[in-house]
Amino acid sequence: MSLGLFDVVGPVMHGPSSSHTAGANRIGYLAGKIMGGLPDNLEFGFHPIYYGIYAGQRTHAALAAGCLGYREDDDLSVQALKEAEARGIAIDCYPIKEEEPHRNTMRVHGLVDGTHWEINGVSVGGGNIIINRINGVEISLDGNNWGLVMRFSNREPMEKTGKWLAEWAGKGLKAVCHGRESHGEWLYCGAFRHEPPQEIPEECQKDLLSFRKIEPLYVFRLNSNKKPRFSDFENLMAAAEHKPLIQVVIQYESDRSGQPAGRVLEEAERLVQISREAMKKGFQEPIELIGGLCSGREGKQLWQHALSGRNLMGSPFNKALARSVVMAEMNGAMGRVVAAPTGGAAGTLPGVLFTVAEQLEADDQRLAQAFLISAAIGVVIGNRASFSGAVGGCQSEIGIAAAMAAAGAAWLASGSTEAVVHAAALALKNILGLTCDPPASPVEVPCIKRNGMGTAVALMGAEMALAGLRSTVTPDDVVVALADTQRRLPSELKGSCGGLASTKSAERMRQAWTEKLHTMQ
Repeated sequence: MSLGLFDVVGPVMHGPSSSHTAGANRIGYLAGKIMGGLPDNLEFGFHPIYYGIYAGQRTHAALAAGCLGYREDDDLSVQALKEAEARGIAIDCYPIKEEEPHRNTMRVHGLVDGTHWEINGVSVGGGNIIINRINGVEISLDGNNWGLVMRFSNREPMEKTGKWLAEWAGKGLKAVCHGRESHGEWLYCGAFRHEPPQEIPEECQKDLLSFRKIEPLYVFRLNSNKKPRFSDFENLMAAAEHKPLIQVVIQYESDRSGQPAGRVLEEAERLVQISREAMKKGFQEPIELIGGLCSGREGKQLWQHALSGRNLMGSPFNKALARSVVMAEMNGAMGRVVAAPTGGAAGTLPGVLFTVAEQLEADDQRLAQAFLISAAIGVVIGNRASFSGAVGGCQSEIGIAAAMAAAGAAWLASGSTEAVVHAAALALKNILGLTCDPPASPVEVPCIKRNGMGTAVALMGAEMALAGLRSTVTPDDVVVALADTQRRLPSELKGSCGGLASTKSAERMRQAWTEKLHTMQ
């Protein structure tokens, strides 16, 4: 998958997890469109490892919200379980018995108009998803393309329709699969770069049982065959030799999505405003975390400490910590935040960039541009490594967020392109091996305070690079090392039972969370 800037700094979402909440919402949303209606009973399947923690990340609620037609940034999505209950829709969850290759596998079952649907999706990190199987037929719908799902009562018209569509689409046909569904029906699934026709030829319609056209999920979606302007740090630096780095970055997104440069910057400015609103709300209003494992007041405590004159590293450093922690608290309370690159890491990037921009008296346009610079760093990393903590540990979340924030901070301080890239590398290589080890499933411990740790490392990387220090290991090789560490990290240290999750304190937190679950919907 070729990542866009807003795949990395984004999505705008209600927390707590980009993979397990925003990604789940998107899987549910596409599933609802594929089914073409709401069943009386929704059944959600999870990978056995993830089945034990889905409730704390509100994954079932997010899947339900998507099926109800609410997107991940809709305020109504937070109340999806209550709305489903009000509509008389029962929701059941179960562990998938057969082995699935990806731990973030989610499955939606529903009976609509006499047809039973089984839709298999995978949340691949940072809110990005793939629908890879519909009623046993393999397909690849990732929200970047138009989808077409049709059911036929006979094989011949299905094959005739498929041939006609292939000729109509030409190179615009991204993927097509078809096969026999267990109830004797024939299923066609296609993915198209452009909007498919409103109807199929008349000779094919006689045996057509249903016709579902699935719109793309994203405005900034892959919509071009142009070769990317950069895919690694080496050619990013080369591309910026003769023009400003920000122009290279914006042109990358314009080439990829077909959106004009002004629209790219406008979206970045929107993300800045959403982050500011979340930050303001977090400092001014009480924060009620899902699990209640932390107080929800720690960001405010840090802010008071920053203003106290009794801190060790000065007010700006402590303000950055406070902003990072309060944004992580907002995420943990299902507030509306910008994943960067994940919900669990939603505090580090804004905490650093808002503070550095304030310190340097940068306006909102330049702050928005810094968001885009940071996103470009995430694109390079994300094209070769996962953003998912369940796949690669917290080095995938806080670690990549710290690298992105370091780069954005160095750019705000007018660092060279080389300094920007090396700031990211210096931060990232010092978080290799960071485990994902929450004692209980809510995105609170250690996630909230770990955003503050990422902030400290990001500022360290930026300061070193601005001082002229460079990573002896090349920045691209640091990304290779990250991917290698993700593969080698034991599964027990990827959101399961090791590290902090193995302690007696963790046992107490799990017990408290289990008791709270009985009182929650």
